[in-house]
Amino acid sequence: MPADVPLEVLRPAVALVPWLLAGAATVTTDRPRRSGAALAALWNAVALVAVNAVAVRAGWWSFGTADAPVVGSVWAGVPVDVVLGWAVLWGAVPVLLGGLVRPALTVTVLVAADLIAMAALEPLVVLGPAWLWGEAAAVAVALVPGLVLGELTARRRAIRVRSWLQTLLFTAILTWCLPTVALAFAGRSWGEALAAWSRPVLSLWIQGGLLPAIVAQRAVAEFAEYGGTPFPWDPPPRLVRTGPYAYLANPMQACAAAILLVEAAALREWRLAAAALVAVAFAAALAARHEGGELAGRFGPDWRDYRRTVPTWRPRPRPVDGGGPAELWVSATCAVCAPVGAWFAARAPEQLTIRAAEEHPAGLRRVRYARPDGSGAASGLAAIGRALEHLSLGWALVGWILRAPVLAPVLQVAADALGGGPRRLPG
Repeated sequence: MPADVPLEVLRPAVALVPWLLAGAATVTTDRPRRSGAALAALWNAVALVAVNAVAVRAGWWSFGTADAPVVGSVWAGVPVDVVLGWAVLWGAVPVLLGGLVRPALTVTVLVAADLIAMAALEPLVVLGPAWLWGEAAAVAVALVPGLVLGELTARRRAIRVRSWLQTLLFTAILTWCLPTVALAFAGRSWGEALAAWSRPVLSLWIQGGLLPAIVAQRAVAEFAEYGGTPFPWDPPPRLVRTGPYAYLANPMQACAAAILLVEAAALREWRLAAAALVAVAFAAALAARHEGGELAGRFGPDWRDYRRTVPTWRPRPRPVDGGGPAELWVSATCAVCAPVGAWFAARAPEQLTIRAAEEHPAGLRRVRYARPDGSGAASGLAAIGRALEHLSLGWALVGWILRAPVLAPVLQVAADALGGGPRRLPG
């Protein structure tokens, strides 16, 4: 049944009420739960804007805000303020209440309420005959993963799951949200922007953006090894000095700025270049001061020693001491493996000892990389990629590519097919 409320009243009410609920729920929650709520709301904001844009195009529903008086408040037929309120209701509110209400019950109540509300919000929302498909997509893409990310962050559990979800979230923001906003202000579409290049040139632009993306992903994975994520309220409890952090103090921010610059050149959009410069200025001025003070308080002399030797924006050519030695276990009798160990030994790696795999107590069948504290353990091609981080920045880049998601298992299968597979060793 349509709501008997004017659109100019219904729209701000739907947009603002969730914020008021979230503000009231925030008062009685702790910092981990607030950080989880923020991440859940951000996930829902990105996902719901995309789902609603698809819904409008597919005819699942439409919004009665096409002639909205506020310029820029509607994108692709979607009222952004309403969707942001929806994101807070589905993201922040259930996580903030998660200490009192079970997440499964929260999902059930939210879905039931949404099914009722969607049919009652006309003229703000006008449903099509197949609108339940859009509802199912919103639940699957926005509500459930957002609640998983928020609850895991609030409870400090499943570090790798929430690390991957954060990676997907910030990748979507960098590679879709920000470029889409810039193109919308310029009055251009993605198709128009990409049509300016031939396919070979466009492929080169994509590859140029993938390299800093791989480095950023390795930095995120390194945080996960130490029990934390990139989100400022969910940091690792130990100082990270390995992986990309052995060469650069802020690889995530540097790579994000690099990705924006590549996108600016590829899309010919100066606003993205300006966003990169603003991000660098913010990180160098405000964020660095706050972060430096917090890390100095948490890690003391270790943090100050690290910052004296590792630059903020200009990577070191050789890695800093990464928190203690590591070992690369390579067979000394295998005709394929032994030259690998000799190659590393000849290049005097930093804090890396080459050991004969035949002497390992576990009876190895692949090359193995290990640290005394147990972090960073890897086998096969990933172990070689880890070991390359101990040589120089150029070789470290090769190692990060060898361990890149999706690419790493493909390369391992290829290496196995070429004779680098597991084998039994004497002893």
